[in-house]
Amino acid sequence: MDKLRALDNHLKSSPLMPALFVGHGNPMNAIEDNAYSRAWQKVGTELPDIQACVVISAHWLTHGTHITDAPTQPIIYDMYGFPPELYQVQYPAMGDPELAKLLQKQLLAYEAKLDSTWGLDHGTWSVLTHMLPEPKVPVLQIS
Repeated sequence: MDKLRALDNHLKSSPLMPALFVGHGNPMNAIEDNAYSRAWQKVGTELPDIQACVVISAHWLTHGTHITDAPTQPIIYDMYGFPPELYQVQYPAMGDPELAKLLQKQLLAYEAKLDSTWGLDHGTWSVLTHMLPEPKVPVLQIS
């Protein structure tokens, strides 16, 4: 608990962050220059400074609520039949186990569980490659 308290104290106060609903559409948007990818880029440049990115994924189906807590976030290519270029996309976002515990504490009513078996599915990385192209903050995914 001391680590969680220290992390909670370490997070700086910030203005309310926007909650965004972003449907990724065709996974090819991850590698194409089109109206969707340009809109995601624009949104990314207009975001206030962020300390972490938390994504609720429609692609990660679990019994109950799970939160990724691994320090590294493997890319999951959970789509099929697309050109090889799409399966070469990398998004080296780090996770943050301590931040995941803090988030879990905030989701006690949902009995959230920490989970290090998942990574970032295409519903997350296909958008973030444009919105936050250089992953400098932890990315956590919620099922």
